[in-house]
Amino acid sequence: MKLMGTSRLHELARGACDGLDGAVPALVAELEAGSWRSMTEIAEFYPSAVIDGIKIRILLNGGYRIDLLADCEAQMVLIEYAGATGGPRATGKTGSKVT
Repeated sequence: MKLMGTSRLHELARGACDGLDGAVPALVAELEAGSWRSMTEIAEFYPSAVIDGIKIRILLNGGYRIDLLADCEAQMVLIEYAGATGGPRATGKTGSKVT
């Protein structure tokens, strides 16, 4: 997948406390290596993610989250938000249901 908005992830990795311990670089590698053809495939790969349409929310240790927009047909992922769990649009659905 082509990954856009990685600067948000790099800022999170620099500013986060010990709670992430390599989670951000691992997530970047997984997203770049991924070649998912549907949101269902993404849900299977990230079973604890919250998926709503093209929006994906991945919760990380230490009270952080990553919000993504994915276009499986174009093989592109946009990092929409990377930061504290209580950040912008913190409310949402729970679970890995694809809607």
